[in-house]
Amino acid sequence: MNILLGAPVWYGNRPFKRTIEEIYKLELDYFEFSLDYPLPDCMVKREIEEIRGLLEEFGLKIAFHSPLDISVAHPRDEIADASMTVLRRCMDFSAEFMPLSLYYNLHLHPKVSTYKLDDVREEIKQKGIRRCLDITKMASEFGILVSVENDLVPFEWSDLIFEAISLSASDVYFTFDIGHAIMAEVTQPKSRIKIKDGNYLDYLKRWIDKCGDKIRVVHLHDCSLTKKQDHLSIGSGELDFDAVFKVLKGTKCKYMVIETFWRNKEKEEMTYEEMRKNVELCKSYL
Repeated sequence: MNILLGAPVWYGNRPFKRTIEEIYKLELDYFEFSLDYPLPDCMVKREIEEIRGLLEEFGLKIAFHSPLDISVAHPRDEIADASMTVLRRCMDFSAEFMPLSLYYNLHLHPKVSTYKLDDVREEIKQKGIRRCLDITKMASEFGILVSVENDLVPFEWSDLIFEAISLSASDVYFTFDIGHAIMAEVTQPKSRIKIKDGNYLDYLKRWIDKCGDKIRVVHLHDCSLTKKQDHLSIGSGELDFDAVFKVLKGTKCKYMVIETFWRNKEKEEMTYEEMRKNVELCKSYL
């Protein structure tokens, strides 16, 4: 697998200069920069130029994760319109880093409590597809590759993503978060697949069977099926990564983010030394 390895960076990882230096020391290829509030508006030109200069100095690339506080496919037009305004500012910001920018990652599913109802889900899907076409037109203006990430939504309820990445009029790719794919089923009391040893691989395989040709990005982390936790350091949960990487080899993934926020099931925060272990393990599979 010829894949670029990256790590997440968000507003809490300031000062960014020191964080980027640590990422370089870890021998990673890039980082995925989350544009949660107050980013990107709070960054002045000097700070943007400093980050770009560090990328060029260290030979690193950058990707972007859209803000989690916007909802571009929300069924209420007023909310979706406001979210699209923020999205345009974020895409404009990410374009400042071309050609060092790899992709722009975003979520589609809105956090709407009635989403579990079939008729509501269908309406949201149709509105979401129209928004997705608008998003890809916007992205083409900036020359940005858009990749849509699976949320904590069961596979059976994810038609919006399936339709979005299959639209012939759009050029949308897929970010496959393996923990989201597993936890979306584990946390559903009425999940049709009972949890057994290794059965979480079935959750991954059906996503790959459906979206494998469009997978460009993988978000990788360990999970605890018993405690229902994800984003754990690799080796701190219960996943078999020999089996996970074997499954991932059936995709066209080009970029992999080691999206580990917690060192263990007690949710102790990751350290750079722990991240180094994760990097080394991933490289042994690639």
